[in-house]
Amino acid sequence: MNGGEGERRLSAAEARFAYTHALMRGSGRLTTSFTVRGTFAPERVERAVRRWLGRLPLLSLRIDGADGGLCFRQGAPLGRGDEVAGERLWRLRAAPGPAGTTLFRLTVHPAICDGYSVGRLVRPLLDALFDTPGPDAADRAAEALPPDTDDLTYEGGGGCGCGACGAGAAVPYRDGRRHARGDGRTPGAVAAGPATPGAVTLALTPYQSRRLREWCGAGRVTVGGFLTTVVADALARETGRPEVTVVTAMSLRRRYAERTLIAEPGCVLGLVRARLSAGAAGDPLDRARADAAVLCSAARAWRPERRAHTGIRHAVEREARARGPEVRVVDAGSVDTALGPHAARVTGLCTVAARGAGGGPGGSLYLSSFKGALTVALASRGLGEGWAARAGRELSEAALLRPAFAPL
Repeated sequence: MNGGEGERRLSAAEARFAYTHALMRGSGRLTTSFTVRGTFAPERVERAVRRWLGRLPLLSLRIDGADGGLCFRQGAPLGRGDEVAGERLWRLRAAPGPAGTTLFRLTVHPAICDGYSVGRLVRPLLDALFDTPGPDAADRAAEALPPDTDDLTYEGGGGCGCGACGAGAAVPYRDGRRHARGDGRTPGAVAAGPATPGAVTLALTPYQSRRLREWCGAGRVTVGGFLTTVVADALARETGRPEVTVVTAMSLRRRYAERTLIAEPGCVLGLVRARLSAGAAGDPLDRARADAAVLCSAARAWRPERRAHTGIRHAVEREARARGPEVRVVDAGSVDTALGPHAARVTGLCTVAARGAGGGPGGSLYLSSFKGALTVALASRGLGEGWAARAGRELSEAALLRPAFAPL
């Protein structure tokens, strides 16, 4: 249901993320840190940010309460509304980085950016920073908002959409480049997350990433599926529960008949839940294949919810009171294409999906690839910062040592 120009009711998916973010005090927030070659005067960065805002009307949005629900409006909020209303939906910081680089840290509200479209927000910023030609009209803020997916025709999709298995799972990864084997002898670094307490990141080299993809491909499971099982096992052992809920994020951009209307930036995401047996003994590849089958079945059966915002809010409140362990997974794939010509200027990129407070104990797993190198970010909730570090070490061993010493 749309209002006037520059106004639209949040879709069911957007409303779910907005209520979850508010009621669980930060759950789902995306923080992307990236370093760019060169140092820039504050005036140049400020000018680039102004142009960036002009090119992305999405960033001028505010969320207001409207008729028992939530509404996007451009510009300042019109009233107090509810506790979600009027919150700033993004934050950008810039600071000197190592070795003549500039470090940017972009934090985005999940109702306007999902885990698959972070790069689509970063590229226009780099376009503006490096004076790349592009739409820069002063009246861009008056353009129509992206469509409400509740009004579109959901077609579903053939094959797997769960992010943990698929027809390509058994295909070894090839990137057409050779890497010195010695590059794989040094384990990737497990370090504290750049902006999220209780988060760790695992950065693999291109060789290590290639080796892991080939090893998982030979085992007929994707990297995301294998590492999901590793984290679910770690969470089951920590909580003493035999079952863990795994929530996989599924991009819906190619699942609507009117897909040409869907803009790349934005929240166009489905969350698919499945309960998995975890923490048991046995070969992790065998269990990863079994887990992938369960997740794939759940993804095939998933359909967008169509209900009033009050019903969505009550569902989120029930989930916030839940006590079962839960892992949320986003396998965002490669970000090189999204950055376009600026990929050569970016020396490092990492995204962490915060889980916030509330709900049962658990964490989020975010995977992305940049220049052939895989980065895995793990953020914990309700378990203390120590669990993320321990689980990070298990991820490191699973991703590096097992493929390094096991035959393909």
